Amino acid sequence: MSLDERPAIPLPIPAPLTPPEGFAARLLAIGVTLDDATIVKLGDFLARMLAMNELMNLTAIKDPVDAWDKHVLDSLTLLPHLAELPAGARLVDVGSGGGVPGIPLAIARPDLQVTLVEATQKKATFLVTVAAALGLTNVSVRAERAEQLGKGDLRGMFDAVTARAVGRLVMLVPLTSPFARAGGIVLLIKGQRAEEEIAEASWVLGRQRVTLVKTIPTPTGKIVMLRRAGEEPKRQFGR
Repeated sequence: MSLDERPAIPLPIPAPLTPPEGFAARLLAIGVTLDDATIVKLGDFLARMLAMNELMNLTAIKDPVDAWDKHVLDSLTLLPHLAELPAGARLVDVGSGGGVPGIPLAIARPDLQVTLVEATQKKATFLVTVAAALGLTNVSVRAERAEQLGKGDLRGMFDAVTARAVGRLVMLVPLTSPFARAGGIVLLIKGQRAEEEIAEASWVLGRQRVTLVKTIPTPTGKIVMLRRAGEEPKRQFGR
């Protein structure tokens, strides 16, 4: 990771947020069950992100109840679709911003090796600091532009690629798909107009050698699942 030399803003240490009533049922509805320790750690992350948001721009969502749905639940809608990844598999979150969806996924799947890509230096520094504070030894941060990393040492290195709120698919697919290995999956969190974006980006999919697997409705939007062309290599997870 390459960060500049500006001093980091000290990380706030607020009390972990408690999920709103009915949150466990909302998780269950998307096929996710988490133990109490994981819920507490998710609340710790959310509290720190919202507290830091008062000092720097991490999210437009400031209400804690909304944040549980629009940050945590939204991130964890990806979890059932990562079930094919065994322990040691590698996931990259492109354009992580304040850490969503990468950090909630890293908390819920500590067996995955998660790389967060965030070009904005202040945000990348926050990600490093909050991951350390949460004890997320499975998280690393690259404070570089995704366009360059996808052409460089991270090209084709990941079993799964995620992104949320980075841009329309016609731009997002070329930005994210180069990170995926042959047979790897790309999971993009989109809004209700995902099909419109897919139609707009149809020519890009072929050019990037990815195929549309399916579009998955969720309580918070839709997930576009793509798969990188090529036979899935055996026993390559985590390399």
